[in-house]
Amino acid sequence: MGLPELFVAVLLTGVSIVNASIPAAVWSRSRDGRFLLLSGANLTLGALGAAWTWGELPLNPPTWTGVELPVLLLGLLAALFLLAATLWRRHL
Repeated sequence: MGLPELFVAVLLTGVSIVNASIPAAVWSRSRDGRFLLLSGANLTLGALGAAWTWGELPLNPPTWTGVELPVLLLGLLAALFLLAATLWRRHL
């Protein structure tokens, strides 16, 4: 437990939740289920980041919320790939 783990966990949570808004907005306009699934994937990563953030805080968290920095970086990388997938323009 340390400050780098807490920072990456909070960053993962924030990026995932912000990234869930883009496909949710497109889904509300087009009703295409792919965008709803993409938004759900981001919200799931956000919930995972929130659990990991809870595990890094000194609030006597449960043992299942503990995580290490390499695992956090892999989760952040997955969230960034999802963000790139939603921002990449489609070529027609």
